[in-house]
Amino acid sequence: MATGLFTFGTILAVLTQSFAIMLLARIFQGIGTGLVMPQMFNIILERVPMHKVGLFMGFAGLIISLAPAFGPTYGGFMISHFSWQWIFICILPVPLIAGILAYYYLEDSPVSEKVPFDWLAFIALSISLTSALLAITSLENGSVNLYYLGLFILSFVLFLYKNLTAKQPFLDIRILKIPSLTFGLIPFFVFQLINLGINFLTPNFIVMEKIANSSQAGMVLLPGTLLGALLVPAFGKLYDQKGARLSLYLGNALFSLSLLIMTLQTKYFMLGAFTLLYILFTFGRNMGFNNSLATAIRELPAEKNADATAIFQMMQQFAGALGTAMASLIANSQPEFTSGVQSVYLLFTFFALCNFAFFIAMFKHLAKKKTCLS
Repeated sequence: MATGLFTFGTILAVLTQSFAIMLLARIFQGIGTGLVMPQMFNIILERVPMHKVGLFMGFAGLIISLAPAFGPTYGGFMISHFSWQWIFICILPVPLIAGILAYYYLEDSPVSEKVPFDWLAFIALSISLTSALLAITSLENGSVNLYYLGLFILSFVLFLYKNLTAKQPFLDIRILKIPSLTFGLIPFFVFQLINLGINFLTPNFIVMEKIANSSQAGMVLLPGTLLGALLVPAFGKLYDQKGARLSLYLGNALFSLSLLIMTLQTKYFMLGAFTLLYILFTFGRNMGFNNSLATAIRELPAEKNADATAIFQMMQQFAGALGTAMASLIANSQPEFTSGVQSVYLLFTFFALCNFAFFIAMFKHLAKKKTCLS
């Protein structure tokens, strides 16, 4: 179904000349992607032996990490040499092949009971996340938009009511009562929020301050993105062999250190130095990001894995949007853009350091649970 929706959206994008239809095509592609991403992680957790989960999570992370690295370059190349339709034509075989392979080789998981899709809960959750983001973005005007804030509160309360009263909830958020899951979700959210915030803010800062042109600004992030992505499977293997503590603590230490140095050198920005810092940044982020997910949900009952991965993937998307909005809002709130960028880096450094507290709490709970079981 997911690959079918994505394929339909891609074909629609190739054939249309209308912006409205193009938007609809991108929505179909987005729905397909949104369906397949949680399933990928859920299949890993369900079918891969526990001692290899880190490695396979790493391969999944590699695929996800390479996409933003090659996407802009691919799009720019296709537009420069061909018409824009070829962007979609060339990727069309990918979902087709993926769908065929899934049909023949991927067995359905056993389902004890068919649950009807709760459209009201889905719509309420979608509205609440969108309105929350719009409310935060509205702070650019000096105060929060009360309409968006009220819409967020009403839709989120409706979502909570539907989920907490349903026998088979649309998304079982009650699993967030498990401390280790919540303590792992927060750093996962922070990693993504900071990552997208930095990726959005830094190239804009380089161009606006006339440090370099837009092409050079994009190249600053490329080495770190590629190297970090290629090493994700190795980070997963480290997780399998040495355990979660080393990869999470070391990853967050590198992540925090790179952000601290970015903060200190903002007013003395040099392209070469920042390129090296961004490599360190992506190493730390990629070492901790997927491994925080794997650690947080490893003690969950198997039947709750689907809900957990759905929550993590949902929060990943929201964190990216929120990180971009926060970076833009804070950077533009200062009289000097450079000072605003430095404020963003400083705030992100604080967020990264807070991850240590959540990791400590998560490992403490896991150790306590293990002792009780023994």
